[in-house]
Amino acid sequence: MALFSGESAKLVGAGRVDPDPKWQISSHSHSFWEFIYFLRGTGRIDTPQATIRPQQYHLIVYPPDLPHAEISDPIEPEQTIFLGIEMPETPPIGAHMLLPDPAGELGWLCQRILTEYTASGVTPLARAYTTAFLHLVQRVVEQGVTIKHDAVDIAVQFIHTNYSKPIGLDELAKAGCVSKTHLSHCFHSRLGTSPLRYLQQVRIEAAKRLLLTTTTPINQIAYEVGFGDPLYFSRVMKSSTGHSPTSYRRKNSAG
Repeated sequence: MALFSGESAKLVGAGRVDPDPKWQISSHSHSFWEFIYFLRGTGRIDTPQATIRPQQYHLIVYPPDLPHAEISDPIEPEQTIFLGIEMPETPPIGAHMLLPDPAGELGWLCQRILTEYTASGVTPLARAYTTAFLHLVQRVVEQGVTIKHDAVDIAVQFIHTNYSKPIGLDELAKAGCVSKTHLSHCFHSRLGTSPLRYLQQVRIEAAKRLLLTTTTPINQIAYEVGFGDPLYFSRVMKSSTGHSPTSYRRKNSAG
């Protein structure tokens, strides 16, 4: 029997997550299969076995009872559609899948399922779309196409994991097993910025969250997010937001 036959599947929910730099959900699991399609942006997903960084036009599949936490990228916040589907098939224990959608067919079906479900619930049309979606997922799985993270994905993951520590281009290139020149070129082609400027943006986003959610002194925040010099942190903050750290905290915490 195919893992995603669709014949006895039951759609139990559908929804979407719109771009929000602060969006995240702590580790959780479901009694059903969950499918999350990335319309745009990216994020980080932590499972017991791995950290995953899906990109635009990727479909991630969680089997029942697999714990997973999700954190939207603060620079390129994710926009996703999620589907909950009950199926009798037994998954490999702890398995997850990250599948490509180069032709956009999976995304089109996700959109149709969400639209129909939102308007009318689990209608015969929603069930038909769900069956077609699962048959297409099964075809992609059988083709054996896997998504391999390249040097850019690895560098982005390294940055989000280690931004509070001193990081240079040498460390990022080494993590991705490429030269500094190659990484810089690929990074700019994919994300439109340099690795170190992306690192700086991630640090500033982390600082903004601390400024608004804690009373931690500004000098300490600078060190906690990876700036070795509080004065330099203040200059970067002013350049990025138009406000000094003190002004940003006062302005955005008002009311």
